[in-house]
Amino acid sequence: MLGLRHLPLKYRLPLIHGGLGVLARLKSGGWTKADDVTLRRGDFIVSGFFTETTGIAQGGRLSAQGLKAAGYDIVEHDLRPAFKKLFSKNLFHGMPLPGRGGVWYIHANAPEVLVALLAHDPKSWANRYRIAYWAWETPKAPADWVFAADYLHEIWVPSLFVRDALAATFNAALRADLISRLRVMPHPVPVPPSVRHDSARQRFDLSDTICEVLSLFDTKSSAARKNPWGVLDAWCQAFPQSSDTARLTLKVSDLSGDPATAQRLLAITADRYDIRLMSERLSERDMEAFTGAFDVLISLHRSEGFGLSLAEAMAAGVAVIATGWSGNVDFMTTENARLVSSTLIPVDDSEGGYAHLRRDPAQVWADPNLAEAASDIRDLTYSPALRQRFAHNAVQAIRALHVPWQREALVELPFNTGL
Repeated sequence: MLGLRHLPLKYRLPLIHGGLGVLARLKSGGWTKADDVTLRRGDFIVSGFFTETTGIAQGGRLSAQGLKAAGYDIVEHDLRPAFKKLFSKNLFHGMPLPGRGGVWYIHANAPEVLVALLAHDPKSWANRYRIAYWAWETPKAPADWVFAADYLHEIWVPSLFVRDALAATFNAALRADLISRLRVMPHPVPVPPSVRHDSARQRFDLSDTICEVLSLFDTKSSAARKNPWGVLDAWCQAFPQSSDTARLTLKVSDLSGDPATAQRLLAITADRYDIRLMSERLSERDMEAFTGAFDVLISLHRSEGFGLSLAEAMAAGVAVIATGWSGNVDFMTTENARLVSSTLIPVDDSEGGYAHLRRDPAQVWADPNLAEAASDIRDLTYSPALRQRFAHNAVQAIRALHVPWQREALVELPFNTGL
């Protein structure tokens, strides 16, 4: 198993997920499907990757915060030990899940849900109401996710786009009965106090005399999907020569594992003093301050299940330019952001985690209009008033994401029968 780490992502993920599916089917004889559960009232366990810095980890923290803010007494449970258990010699002696009965909420996608089910003693979760929080970034979710869905009473998703992606997969598997388990629950992104981050601008070497623009890129999230090349091309169309009125910061989470991408980015930015590449690792709190210190955030993504970084920037009062397709359009409109038009093209991620989707004609994503994006960059650079209007409206849109997480909404949901 350790050797898998050295395989390209396009080979590694199918092998890991395929292996999990086989193992889960071997062990599932002792598992209780959601339809067969006799609920026992008890504790509210929320499982996630609470100490990590990935998007799914941040989503788990937001879910936990949202539930606590609504008055639920939850027990936070770290999922990472389940992965260590999976590769141990004692896999077939499952760990006990904290508490007894109640609700088990797992903020992780289907493959990680299988790890959680495999690693924990099925007797310790047999009588619990089970919810998982899933996200996906293309019009059809993976077919092998259907198996995990049978063991869940509900599947919460961050957007209508993800809901439709899962519904398409359930329909294709002739399991339309599972669609009723889907519930759209957008991430309850917090809105920080409305203050200008002067100290953060100084710390991160941002100027008050130019428009500072940010683009975020995680090498683990597929360069093809995040499309930093589109942002760079649009920037160079907006400013054919290095600009003295605007600067683009491309924040990359980790380039160490992707030398080809690093080399390509360095080559593009080498001759432009208005483009800088930043790969410093930041804590969650520092990242919030960093994002909020910019004037504009731009994302020319090909697809987003939700667009958490976009929502977080909007919550901080940052004007946003983004591709007007996929999960982010649930909370982004022409009143609170610049939405870049696009055409749909076949998914092409030859070296990444979506490589296997090229064989399915239903799997498409966006090709954003770079000339339009360049015009948007210039408009926001030269109009502080436009940036301010978008920022004001954006904050209101993010506040609306909290409505499904308010106490009066949550208490009406069926999971409360387990508490």
